[in-house]
Amino acid sequence: MRIPSTQLEPHLSKSLARFYLLFGSEALLIEEGSDRVRVAAQANGFSEVIRYSVGIDFEWQELRDQSQTLSLFSSQRLIEIRVPSGRLGEGGTAALLDFLAEPAPDTVLMVLMGRLDKRTQSSRWFKAAETAGVVIDARPVSLQQLPQWIDRRLRAHDILPAREVSDRLAYYVEGNLLAASQEVAKLSLLLGPGAKLDLQTLEAIVADHARFSVFTLVDACLGGDVTRSVRVLGGLRREGTDASLVLWALVREVRSMVTISRHLCEGRSRQTVYRQCGVWSSRSPLVTAALARHRPNFWSGLRARLLLAEQAIKGRTRVVGGPWLELERILLRICGINGLWFKS
Repeated sequence: MRIPSTQLEPHLSKSLARFYLLFGSEALLIEEGSDRVRVAAQANGFSEVIRYSVGIDFEWQELRDQSQTLSLFSSQRLIEIRVPSGRLGEGGTAALLDFLAEPAPDTVLMVLMGRLDKRTQSSRWFKAAETAGVVIDARPVSLQQLPQWIDRRLRAHDILPAREVSDRLAYYVEGNLLAASQEVAKLSLLLGPGAKLDLQTLEAIVADHARFSVFTLVDACLGGDVTRSVRVLGGLRREGTDASLVLWALVREVRSMVTISRHLCEGRSRQTVYRQCGVWSSRSPLVTAALARHRPNFWSGLRARLLLAEQAIKGRTRVVGGPWLELERILLRICGINGLWFKS
């Protein structure tokens, strides 16, 4: 059978198959899934683990030899085979088909692969894996699904998040599951079990990290807060933050604003556009204020200024006052200040 990664734990709580294939584009989900299979296998007496990685020196005959040979250390074993290339070759295909046709009673086989194209998923060996074993699809977590994913993970760590905490953290990690997982683990260590997490606490915890401070900077200029924008930018500069990190955050936001402006001009509803572009309710007032402050073509025109800032940061061109002053000009422009402030 084929199940999403979210259904692996419920499956393992009921039964243990003799074959598992974990594949997909989310490496974190594949690794966590393989950990769950190992724990379940050990709980069922499969205490010996034999690992292989398919490369230049690997021969698929080893799988046949292992599955046909009694273990010296345990009556039952888990064989784990990683296939980094995602290609089994003739030898691998034949070995897997043989195992799936007649699984060894004392062996659980787990194969780990990355993303597989439609042709591979239509192959004979893949169909046999779905029929005789369990195939786990580690599908990407979409931008819209990420807050719920983070919320579940926080609660699994016995942290009770307030409304919009997960939205805010999803915005910070920019769709990166590994980064989200690391932040949740850090929050768990800092707060302890049973803790309640609100937006103010989250902001206070992440405030010391430059990567997150640039998001505070972006929010300040979207909201038109000139004093805070300049203060945060100055703080980042004094702390030795790379100017390219600030530029990255601005480029990311401007691209989003270009998309939002275009969709709104096409007549789409604001609520739908915000949801599709990952603007959750905690940030919607800031985005709405920025949209009201500027004409729709402002955001696309600002990209030329961002390109100039990038060239200045890389030392390929000169701007009056240097790259940091150029970034300040861009921030002030987003805040709504025109004229001499924006001249080079």
